Amino acid sequence: MRLLRRYIRVDEVLLLLLVLLVYAIGYVQLTFTTGSTDLVPTARGILQILWPSMAPLICFLVLSLLTHRWQPKCDQLLLPLTAFFSGMGLLFTARLAPSLATLYPDTYPDVDIRQALWITLGIVVYGAIVLVPWDAILVRRTRMTLIDHLAHYRYGWLSLGLVLILATLFFGADPNNSGVRAWLKIGPLYFQPSELLKIVLVIFLASYLDERRGQLMSGTRVWGIALPSLSAMVPLLVMWGLAMLLIVIQRDLGAALMLFSVFLAMIYVATSRGLYAGIGLFAFVVGAYALYNFLPIVQLRVALWLNPWMQERGYQSIQAMYALASGGVFGSGIGKGMPAIVPAAHTDYIYTSISEELGMVGGVGLLMGYLLLAVRGYSISMRLTGQFSTFEQLLAVGCTTILVVQAFIIIGGNVRLIPLTGITLPFVSYGGSAVLMNFVVMGLLARLSINQRDVSEAHT
Repeated sequence: MRLLRRYIRVDEVLLLLLVLLVYAIGYVQLTFTTGSTDLVPTARGILQILWPSMAPLICFLVLSLLTHRWQPKCDQLLLPLTAFFSGMGLLFTARLAPSLATLYPDTYPDVDIRQALWITLGIVVYGAIVLVPWDAILVRRTRMTLIDHLAHYRYGWLSLGLVLILATLFFGADPNNSGVRAWLKIGPLYFQPSELLKIVLVIFLASYLDERRGQLMSGTRVWGIALPSLSAMVPLLVMWGLAMLLIVIQRDLGAALMLFSVFLAMIYVATSRGLYAGIGLFAFVVGAYALYNFLPIVQLRVALWLNPWMQERGYQSIQAMYALASGGVFGSGIGKGMPAIVPAAHTDYIYTSISEELGMVGGVGLLMGYLLLAVRGYSISMRLTGQFSTFEQLLAVGCTTILVVQAFIIIGGNVRLIPLTGITLPFVSYGGSAVLMNFVVMGLLARLSINQRDVSEAHT
């Protein structure tokens, strides 16, 4: 076994094969239940059903073998987790595709094929981030590594994100007729700049906090409380506040909440000062109160959260609750529920769709996957070493927090723990730019994991 581990990343491959097996069974059951395709009970007949939908998951296995060849020190759990979430998205997008094509023929044609294409493209991007020898290429051309470029050009990366967000205010599109112009139309494709902004903002915060960490930790004492110097805080708050302001003006409140949470997590990790987190939470309460009084959409979302039965637009929330209740512990079974009755069942309410047909067991299992991602991502951050270890640690914390907070916000909204905000469930919800940017985030985390210390292939 030890000899085999030297040549193949056994743990990663076994986990990927398990994911493939689970979703292969899911696809066969879906076909058998819905009768969408004639099921021929032969090996060839089953392969004909599985091949189009399972092709992206097979790409994960190929990527795993390539990773062993070129980056054997890369973490062995991140890729199987990505495949697990992506497989869940593929399975339920395929489940919902016929209903969506009937209900919204012009808006959502062939969503299962589109999702498979975006996930395949995401795998290519993930592989490019992890496998391409960027350090060797960039050092030869610019004498700077990839981490150098990320750390030293923080204002350039952030400016790019802000310009794209600003462009949506003038040229934005609303393909879902949701009242929010948060997309840019590029030919036949739509791109959501706030998805890119979350990455560049994390890079900016990691670089800035790394450089000014000392000033933030040792400030002037006022009434016995050590406050950071203005020279350290003002540029940070101005750049971050500008990004938040543009998103709020754009009414993309889910992205604003997610970025605010990432900001608090990173500044707490950088300084180990609970005071900053407390001040941030106080600012959040004040800001939420102000937005509630000035933005009708915030008032509507809070009202739908408190009592959807009394609201004209409460149909979606009410149907979501019925779907969760009908799922019970073990669910109605794949293909046996009616998840498409809930509007946006493939995006904002994908977790409701999963819980209806897989029950509480499936919903909790998905939650455990995100919890495992959080544990793994933060442990990678703690084990990073090297010349830029602080920047890399903060970047790893930011990347992990992006995905985990997104999952909490959308799942919390689905189960009415918090008001629902428009944000996607990472890798699972249908979406182009969101899926692609999540692969970028996971690719960055995997790239960072190469430099973690005390990593033994036998203990991953």
